[in-house]
Amino acid sequence: MKAEREEAVVWDAAVIGGGLLGCFCALNLSRCSVKTVLLEKREDVCTGISRANTAVIYPGYDNRPGSMKTNLTLKANRELDELCRKLEVPYLRCGSLLVSFGPGSDQTVRKKYRQGMENGVPGLRLLSAREVREMEPGLTEEVTLGLYAPSTATLHPWELGIAAWEAAGELGLKTRFDTEVTAIRRENGCFCLEMNHERTVRSRTIVNCAGIAADRVQELYAEPAIRIRAELAEYVLFEPEDGGAPGHIIFCETEERGKGITLVPTVNGKLLAGTVNRPAGADSPPATSASGCERLIAESRKLFPRLADSVRIRSFAGLRPNPYRPDSPGTRLCGLEPLITETGDGLISLIGIKTPGLTCANELGKLTAGRVLAALGRENSGFFKEIPPRRRYRAYLEDPAYQKIVCRCEQITEGEILEAVKRGAVTIDGVKRRTGSGMGQCQGSHCSPRIAGLLARQMSAEDGQIIKDGRGSYCLFQKDGGERDV
Repeated sequence: MKAEREEAVVWDAAVIGGGLLGCFCALNLSRCSVKTVLLEKREDVCTGISRANTAVIYPGYDNRPGSMKTNLTLKANRELDELCRKLEVPYLRCGSLLVSFGPGSDQTVRKKYRQGMENGVPGLRLLSAREVREMEPGLTEEVTLGLYAPSTATLHPWELGIAAWEAAGELGLKTRFDTEVTAIRRENGCFCLEMNHERTVRSRTIVNCAGIAADRVQELYAEPAIRIRAELAEYVLFEPEDGGAPGHIIFCETEERGKGITLVPTVNGKLLAGTVNRPAGADSPPATSASGCERLIAESRKLFPRLADSVRIRSFAGLRPNPYRPDSPGTRLCGLEPLITETGDGLISLIGIKTPGLTCANELGKLTAGRVLAALGRENSGFFKEIPPRRRYRAYLEDPAYQKIVCRCEQITEGEILEAVKRGAVTIDGVKRRTGSGMGQCQGSHCSPRIAGLLARQMSAEDGQIIKDGRGSYCLFQKDGGERDV
């Protein structure tokens, strides 16, 4: 009976995909009083592209003046402080240095400086090699020119996405996990979305934010104008010694064709180096390679020699979308305009959006909400409800669980882990994205079994229930509290 009642509901909007873009589309639709359901095929939000990228909030000098990409980037960067304050997400506005290594790359840096000045990027400065070295003494002496952008920032993308999803939930968003859309048809003036568990969702509009699979989701209803070629990006995370890492985000403009590596000081004191890219299938596991990690480590230490004394923490990989037009597969699509498509009857697809997708996530959510309102025939006044205050679960004084350290490396308490479960974590990886547990030198070897035990206890796991860790590993729990690998 409950399933029948659910299928009788007609939603204003169904958002497919609970990544960063899906969460911000859902948030801004909810802020416009659009009755919205979020459909996510995994067990949690932000488990795909959102959890593995360079995590940079760009300043806006890379894009041509007047483009949608430029305008959204500039606006999003200006409003970052207010957005993070409302969502209570930590960020680091550390600024960036784009450095070059010879006449050819110097010319590119100067071009980006002129473009940034035309775009109105605040505080932009062109620096000599000496000025660059004064700002970052640890950089290689081979640097010939630098472009300083103080507005560049970084944060953890998954934290931003989770916070947006939680805020949307406070405004009425409903979410269905473990729900994969298998068919889409039009019936009686609305869309019928068939699911993997034989239920149907009915909605007046659809927002397709399915990440790497966005073109395949579009294909369930209409031939996509944009296709995705998946690419695997590899990263290395360092634990720097004191003074052994840059204080700014470092971009490289190399003399050779192609982009050099990027070094990003993270909000929790690590140093992220990326990326090495290679082709991948859309369903490829995000696995690193020995050659990719070795190259990243070598190039990082060449760029910043002081990293030679740093401890390598971990390597990881993620899939990224490379969009192309089927009639012109060799043409690179780098603007946002062609990547947001509409069928004309209420299906809006965001296909192949990558850099600066993190930067523009909230602005893209607002833009998409406006298009949904137009499809629904509602007036778009530009008014959005306020983002609600984050719900509080913590009770430090009353709850002794907040005095029990579970993750030694990052000093995460049992209380914080239990809070993460209340906020929606159902896997070890979900706890990690909400608390930072398992991100230290031991990479969770000490805390993961304990977190799994807390998850099992909170989720009332029966004897023999299998609990996923979010990365394909499993633990089988017994009522006596023991565990064994499966």
